[in-house]
Amino acid sequence: MLFHNFFLNQWYKKANFIWVFIPISLLNYIVFYTRIFLYKFKILNQKKLPVKTLVIGNLIIGGSGKTQLVLYLAKMFTKQNIKVGIILRGYKGKLKGNKEVHQNSDVNIVGDEPLMLKQSLNIPVFVGKSRYQSGIMMLNKYKNIDLIISDDGLQHYNLHFDHKILINDQRFVTNHLILPVGPFREPYSRLNKTGAMVINNADNLKADYINFLLSKKVVNLKTNIKKNIKELNNINLSIGIGNPERLITALKKICSFDFQIYEDHHMFSKKDFDRNRNYLITQKDAVKCNQFNNKNIWVLQSQVKLCSNFEKKLLYKVLNG
Repeated sequence: MLFHNFFLNQWYKKANFIWVFIPISLLNYIVFYTRIFLYKFKILNQKKLPVKTLVIGNLIIGGSGKTQLVLYLAKMFTKQNIKVGIILRGYKGKLKGNKEVHQNSDVNIVGDEPLMLKQSLNIPVFVGKSRYQSGIMMLNKYKNIDLIISDDGLQHYNLHFDHKILINDQRFVTNHLILPVGPFREPYSRLNKTGAMVINNADNLKADYINFLLSKKVVNLKTNIKKNIKELNNINLSIGIGNPERLITALKKICSFDFQIYEDHHMFSKKDFDRNRNYLITQKDAVKCNQFNNKNIWVLQSQVKLCSNFEKKLLYKVLNG
């Protein structure tokens, strides 16, 4: 956790000691451009699934809203009578191969984001290191799939994607270098070279934006009772997400609270909620806490606000591309 916090502080607050990792970042640049070269000249070949594919990705590491956008878009396409399936890695899950995610899957095996998507949407969700293999397994079982959405995977060059969305997260960074010196997965110069539709995750934009609106209503994890956050007292925000600052800032506009921040995808235990307090958690974290017999855990609710023009452009591309 200390190691994790060190890098977050260096990337988003003050870069000083991080420069000792320059040799590793230089090596990552060499690896990245070597891969680009090998795929460009077909020394390495991309695989292609026999249905339309869409990937949601980003350049900056962690917490840009990819899974929430996948959730929103899956509902949007379903309303257009498009049969959707989802593939993803299942980060921090213990799965070795590829498998389907079910409503009662073990979160420790498949990961928190795949289980949340399955329980929220109840459409085919497959998880595994090989997105291509996950897609093939899905199509072998579900013959009517029209579109496969990949949650993350913009840097997964092994699989060809017909459509791409890159979330441009405009949070403050101390530098634009790639890991580990900077928080970028690939060079920042690639922002407009990925062939992706770029959507901006930032406030006060008039075009091509995505916003995440925090509801004042929370749902009790044990009883499903809904309450206004202001009805609660002695509140502690307990979250394990990639970009906690944005949520903390939004919640401060609604109520007063203390907070405990864990690393992204933290596997919660009963001890994390053993004080006599009202705990607020995210929907992603909730799938890891369902087994706890605790009536003091409340799940935050959020909504995605997507630029209508961007939505129309995307629908046109997918329906006609």
